[in-house]
This record gives sequence, C-alpha cells and structure tokens, in this order.
Amino acid sequence: MSQLSDEFRAAFRHHPAGVALITATVDEIPYGLTISSLASLSIDPVAVSFSLAKESGAAGAVLAAPSFIIHMLGEKHEALANNFARPGAPRFTPDQNFHLLPTGEPYLADAPVAFRSTIHSSVSVGGSRLIAAEVHDIFRGEEQQHLLHQNREYLKLSGLFAAVHQD
Repeated sequence: MSQLSDEFRAAFRHHPAGVALITATVDEIPYGLTISSLASLSIDPVAVSFSLAKESGAAGAVLAAPSFIIHMLGEKHEALANNFARPGAPRFTPDQNFHLLPTGEPYLADAPVAFRSTIHSSVSVGGSRLIAAEVHDIFRGEEQQHLLHQNREYLKLSGLFAAVHQD
C-alpha cells in the first residue's frame, strides 16, 4: 500500500461518522452489514449514498436485493453494530429485535430512523462500489442519540451533552 493510501486511511480514521446497518433479504435469507459511509444525496428524488468495500457476502446481497433497509443506529446499538461488522458474529437473533416488513426486509424497529430503499445507480471506484439509493419509505423508531464511530471506537454524544449541561 502506498504512503498516500496510508495517510488517507489515517485521516478518515479520525473523522467521526454516523453508524448505519443495512439489511436485506435474498432468497429468503436475511443479510446485514454495518457501514459508516452513509450520506444524504438528494431531496428530489429522496436519496442517500454509501460505499461497499466488496461485492460478496452481505454486501453482494444488498446489491442483489430488490430493496433494503438502511437503519441509522442509536447509541444503544453498539453491540449490534459490532456483530454486523464482524464475520461469524451472531446476526438476526431473537434478542436483536428484528422483524420482517411486508416487503420482506429485516427491520430493526428500535433504530432512531430507517429508510426502505432501492439502488438508483452505482459506480465502481477501485475495489469499492459507491451506491446511490433512492428512499421510498422512512420509519421513525425510538428517539435517541445516534451512534458515531471514530478511530475504531464508538462515540456516545449523550454522555458529552450531559457533562456539558452539568458544568
């Protein structure tokens, strides 16, 4: 790997990002993966963007699915985010609180916000794929502070807000 690549990776490692979980069903099998690249893209049509580092496994299922759910995770979802980021970790267990929507996607009802989406377009860049996803439905869940990720750790802003208000 080049020095430029190493410096680029280090720069983004220190850039905080929201944590999201994408779930889809393909051939009646649920898939999911954790991402930190979600961004708003367009208001008309309503669309978001995200990147996938590979096109196999859960990422490949998202690319093949007729639709998928993008869950913006809350602070209480740190363990869930870890499970869906690590191969072989428990996924879609009864205690994780997923249920299937009538359209077939696994839905985490206690996520602060979730978008039912389809792929609008995509482009390959190096070994990754940038996805533009059109949002068809927005689901509101439990009101809570969103989970952030920075430098391989999760950040919880609610503790910072509480400390600021106590001073």
